[in-house]
Amino acid sequence: MKALILTNKGLENVSANELRQLITVTDVDVKPGKVFFSCSSYNELTSLCYYGRTFSKVVLVLHESKISALPDESVLEITKPFLQKSVVVYCERSGNHGFTSFDVEGKLNGVLKNNYKQIIDHKRPETIIHVIIVNDGCYVGIDFSGIDLGKRDYRIFLGSNALKGNIAAALLFVAEYEPKHTLIDIFCRHGVIPIEAALMATNASVHKFSKEKLACTHLPCVVCNFKDKEKEFKGRIVAIDENFKHVSSAKKNAKIAGVNKHIDFSRKPLEDIDLKFDKSSVDRIISTPIQPGKSFAIERAARVYKKLFEQAKLVLKSDGKLCLCVRTGADLLKEHSTGFVIEKELHVMQGKEQLTVLLFSKQ
Repeated sequence: MKALILTNKGLENVSANELRQLITVTDVDVKPGKVFFSCSSYNELTSLCYYGRTFSKVVLVLHESKISALPDESVLEITKPFLQKSVVVYCERSGNHGFTSFDVEGKLNGVLKNNYKQIIDHKRPETIIHVIIVNDGCYVGIDFSGIDLGKRDYRIFLGSNALKGNIAAALLFVAEYEPKHTLIDIFCRHGVIPIEAALMATNASVHKFSKEKLACTHLPCVVCNFKDKEKEFKGRIVAIDENFKHVSSAKKNAKIAGVNKHIDFSRKPLEDIDLKFDKSSVDRIISTPIQPGKSFAIERAARVYKKLFEQAKLVLKSDGKLCLCVRTGADLLKEHSTGFVIEKELHVMQGKEQLTVLLFSKQ
């Protein structure tokens, strides 16, 4: 059977690699914001919904065709076995067409209402039909996830510039984080990166407290059998910030996520990081540093970045990695990365904002 996952633009290859780790897949085809693949069962798709970390949707593809005009209403015929009382069609379109996504949604939702006698519910539909149009290709499928898998219920105590959960998880994959590692986030803010690391290290689903929200749990023809196989880990995860309020927020979010016991929290200024860790004892530093902007001058950011790389050089192992994610200041980071080389650079969209992910290793 054919399926796809939706992910943030820029994370396609990261999500494709996670996909291969979670289930057996063939015919993997990466497109902007999407990864198409083939698998053998519904159970594999439900596993992706429950255990996946870096993507936002899982869709079973039921129909595929070439189009040059609005999709014909016959594309809905194959969705009948999955239809419940309330339903809605959502369309995502890329390319040049003589119609809009709203035109597609209006036509097909009208057919479902008038011909199929379905209740069209835009707020809490029981069945979500996705129509994805990429240039002249049209794909119609059933949303197995229902919710945005990139959102996290623990993200309660937040401030500005908070990372979305799936992007924070993607940073762990980019940095090749392993449960045996010592990982520190030296600008932990709301604790999203350490929390995602703790969930990954303990093999805990990010949806273990909200599995009933997944559409696959109540879709006809689908049986879910989620098995939590959580484990202990030998590494260490440390959330550090010099702001007491940030450390407090991180602790509260971690408690909601059920991983507070797996994270060490510390209020410490950047210049004192080497006092907390032995020389060359840290495997990974993954963080979202303070960034230049209206309230934080470039000159001040430059001083912070200089200290950041000085401290990283002291505490990181010879094969350690430093992964940083910023909205602004990427060039400034590169300018002050003395003693480090860039292994990877990704540009990731979070909403309408572009994030730059830089992975450094010691020179």
